[in-house]
Amino acid sequence: MKPLRIVASAVLAFTITIAARAEAQITLATDAGLFNAYVWRGLSLTNRFVLQPDAYFTIPAAGGSLVLLGWSSIDLGRYSDPTKDVSEGGGQASFDLTEIDLSAEYDHSLGTAAAGGIGAVTYLYPNRSAAVVPGLLTNNANRTVEVYGKLQATRIPLSPKLAVWYDVDKVKGAYFEGSLSQGVSVIKGFPLTLGVLAGLSAGQGVNSSKPAEIANFAKNSFTHLDFSASGALSLGSVTLAPTVHLYYLNDNFAKVTKPGTTEDVKAWAGVTLSWSKRLSASPTKSQ
Repeated sequence: MKPLRIVASAVLAFTITIAARAEAQITLATDAGLFNAYVWRGLSLTNRFVLQPDAYFTIPAAGGSLVLLGWSSIDLGRYSDPTKDVSEGGGQASFDLTEIDLSAEYDHSLGTAAAGGIGAVTYLYPNRSAAVVPGLLTNNANRTVEVYGKLQATRIPLSPKLAVWYDVDKVKGAYFEGSLSQGVSVIKGFPLTLGVLAGLSAGQGVNSSKPAEIANFAKNSFTHLDFSASGALSLGSVTLAPTVHLYYLNDNFAKVTKPGTTEDVKAWAGVTLSWSKRLSASPTKSQ
């Protein structure tokens, strides 16, 4: 697809240019999250247990950092009746790789009070056909590309953040998120972060003139509110991070929790194991 080649070429050229100028302290990190559902932008993509591993490099570059990320989602179980469950893979197999996301992002501080970032992400779906797999939610026809930007205030209470994604391939529309977060100390050695996030579709809803086109939401409006609580427990070189999310849903697509079942409120929870390693020493100052 032409948009994918354009974005991939631009990201590759940008990566080579920035990485060539990078200082030391390149970091490799990996996460493995286990969740009782896969909810993306308020949408239930799988309502059974999923494993979501990722790996990424962080490269200091041009006063900021370049992050190269590979992320995936795996349906862990085979459903007894996939027509009664929502699933990216249709619940046809155990340990089914249903989604792979590849992204490149450049982050930079903006003075002492804010930080921003820009990037691009490619969404890949290994499943081939919705016609032959009952209950299949996504397949290779849904593969698409988004570019995005984000801005966060770092020196004021609640650390307000605004992010926008624009689909340049299949959906061709924007999606906005605004969020607030606050760290609290309840248990010593177990920092807790409370957050609230609001989503807005501005072009990713159903195209009324071409309803057969791929869309992420039913309409272009406020999509959902996400209330969250996340913790972090350090276990040597590994961090254990449990999380709980409660959603208030406004978009009709987001309200679907099972085929034929809609809810105004839903929740999901899980835990993530994280590990990171610095791959090179700090740069030595010249004498």
